[in-house]
Amino acid sequence: MKVLLTTDLGPGSVNGVIISVQNLRRGLAERGHDVRILTLSKDGRSYYEDGIYYISSHNGERFYPGARVRTVFAKTFLADIWRWKPDIIHSNCELSTFITARNLSRILKVPLVHTYHTFYEDYTQYFIRSRRIGIFLIRHFTRHISRRVDILIAPTEKIRKVLEGYRVSCPIAVIPTGIDISLFSSHDAEAGTAFRARYGIGPDEVLLLFCGRIAKEKDIGMLLDGLSRCHGSFRFMIAGDGPDRQEVERKAAECGIDAIFTGMLDRNGVAAACRAADAFVSASRSETQGLTYIEALSSGLPLICRDDEVLDGVVYDGVNGFRFQDADGLGKAADAIIADSALRQRMGAESDRLGWKFSLQHFAESVEGVYRRSIGSRRG
Repeated sequence: MKVLLTTDLGPGSVNGVIISVQNLRRGLAERGHDVRILTLSKDGRSYYEDGIYYISSHNGERFYPGARVRTVFAKTFLADIWRWKPDIIHSNCELSTFITARNLSRILKVPLVHTYHTFYEDYTQYFIRSRRIGIFLIRHFTRHISRRVDILIAPTEKIRKVLEGYRVSCPIAVIPTGIDISLFSSHDAEAGTAFRARYGIGPDEVLLLFCGRIAKEKDIGMLLDGLSRCHGSFRFMIAGDGPDRQEVERKAAECGIDAIFTGMLDRNGVAAACRAADAFVSASRSETQGLTYIEALSSGLPLICRDDEVLDGVVYDGVNGFRFQDADGLGKAADAIIADSALRQRMGAESDRLGWKFSLQHFAESVEGVYRRSIGSRRG
């Protein structure tokens, strides 16, 4: 099967969408499929390299930090894709490259599958002041997208329910995003020890880890409020970067927490951070798939996360971690983890056991099934 994956964010970006796209490409290739990616270039040029079409684009920061907007779609690309003729097109962003994916689907008369990665209701502050109007626009925009695709893929049941609430007009398939479990589940103790040493973390200190974008929608402020209520001794690390880093640094100082900021890490760096940590913490409710949760799970870490439907099937309260409601609940859960090494070990073992269902191989197999059904429906 020939598959064209489209995304506004290309290789080199650190984001759940591109991680999902790259993992899917790898998983499908391992199953014998011919997979190419179409994305936006970062330098204004259009070119093709290593199975990836890079389309000229310009800065779209006024919409969202790090965003880019397509300029011109090179005709040479269109001719090349026409000659290659994919059997299916799978879009992964709703903006610039979605338009390209939709046009190619119509020209080539092949199905268009779309994964709804982003819960836009938590991002309205980036493009409109009124949250109410923002949500109204998002609902209509999502229905507009759904009328132009053959099927929507939702990474979680949470997103399926959201899409149904928007009254989308196409079928929905729930498929959790897969990761390379081997990268996180190898339990390379030496890599974890070296990572701790690099940041001056002692072997007996309890390390709590948040991994992700430092931005408003991640609610790191609440995370710091909760951790400031802990009575036990711990170190706290934020692995990642983002537009709100300075604000979070100030908040950490106000809360009396000597937070460690690593900046952006590559995949191996994230894996090493997970191996170094004793538990993963997050107060975010903006996740659609929570790849960082799955990475922590596959690393055998207890998870302390703010209660949210996206955690269903990932965090079982009291089994492989805790699901908290507010800052007090976070403080109590973190204290329990900090104080009891046997509890950390037991919960970590449960996380390790649960990680298999988020494997890259299972992910690719499930998406392949959606492709075959979509192609069959078109032919039928």
